[in-house]
Amino acid sequence: MNLGLVALILLAVAIAAGFFRKTNVGLVAMLFALILGRYAGIKDGEILKGFNPNLFITLMGVTLLFSILNNNGTIEIMAKKIVGLAGKNNYLIPIAIYLIGLGLTTIGPGSIPILAIMPAFAIPIARAHGYNPLMLALIGCFGCFSGRMSTITPEGILTYDFLAKDGLEVVKAVTPLYVNQVISGLCLTVMAFIYYKGYKTVPVEGAEAEKLSFNKDQLVSLLGLLLMAVLVIGFKYNVGLVSFAISAALLCLHVAPEGKSIKGIPWGVLLMVSGVSTLMGLVIKTGGIKFLTAVLAAMMNSFTAPAVMGATAGIMSLFSSGLGVVFPTLLPTVASVAGAVGGVNPIELGSMVIVGGTITGVSPISTTGGLIMATLLAGSEGENKEQEMKLFVELCVWAAAALVLLIILALLGVYKLAL
Repeated sequence: MNLGLVALILLAVAIAAGFFRKTNVGLVAMLFALILGRYAGIKDGEILKGFNPNLFITLMGVTLLFSILNNNGTIEIMAKKIVGLAGKNNYLIPIAIYLIGLGLTTIGPGSIPILAIMPAFAIPIARAHGYNPLMLALIGCFGCFSGRMSTITPEGILTYDFLAKDGLEVVKAVTPLYVNQVISGLCLTVMAFIYYKGYKTVPVEGAEAEKLSFNKDQLVSLLGLLLMAVLVIGFKYNVGLVSFAISAALLCLHVAPEGKSIKGIPWGVLLMVSGVSTLMGLVIKTGGIKFLTAVLAAMMNSFTAPAVMGATAGIMSLFSSGLGVVFPTLLPTVASVAGAVGGVNPIELGSMVIVGGTITGVSPISTTGGLIMATLLAGSEGENKEQEMKLFVELCVWAAAALVLLIILALLGVYKLAL
């Protein structure tokens, strides 16, 4: 049997075993990574290359910082104060969250640092306003997805450079790529709003919340949060390292109990994301993704090419970085694929790579989904495995729904409208 196919089967079995046996998927994935590595003759060092230390540091650093802010009451009071400012205009909250994600991403930092902040920003606001926390976190992230193809974002610069090297006119690509990202993000936002019945939310009275005030420790914590945002967004510092540094300073100042704050890190989520990432490294190394891509490519013609290219990017992005893996792998191929198929605009195929490599990032195995899970479960101290698994599956469903949406819009020709 094809080794790549074996790897894909093991990945599916790991997720299924975790769900039905109520065991952390990451631990099962680590077991299968060792088995697959031995079976394929891959050395331990190569197996461990699938472990993503940057993702682990980001998740742990951000969740530690917000665990501190949660334990000393800063998050709760901040959310209540925002409720007080909103007054009776509760219906504007989802729109505002989407626009904040879109605007902050577009102006330069790109989606990665904003995505790291958005779930922790949106979730307490959702709880204070009576919205589903997962809904508002998703909407904020969809806003970030929408704005990432600005010409001044890191991913925008990388993308347009790849397209230029592929012989395409970058000037003609900017508008289609940006507009198609916005279309995708808006559609997903509407889907989330309708599915979670955001229109039925009962407005929260904010009069009493306005009377609340921050104590000294909470003000120091807010200053730390502001410093983190400035360093990450304004100076391009690594969000995980900055979060650790600020967390250390806050704990040295005793603004929150250290033990409780560390316990508030959702370690189960970190194990889950890291374990599956390690197994996924072997799936890629053994040719599992290439096997899956070849199967999809066999169905490609001038009509299906955009949908197949988008689906390929989306499937790859379920388990790997869009910016670090999907874009560099697929963008250099769009011109040659378009030429081989015939009757296809390579810019449209490039747009499909970007959209597909972005919107399935809500997968819990990807950075965005992992951050949503970590923030939602922060403070639970790993007490509810059933809730953890339910959220894992729900985010997997959203990633699959995003992939289906992409395919439908591509087949309907929606992504051609901006060309």
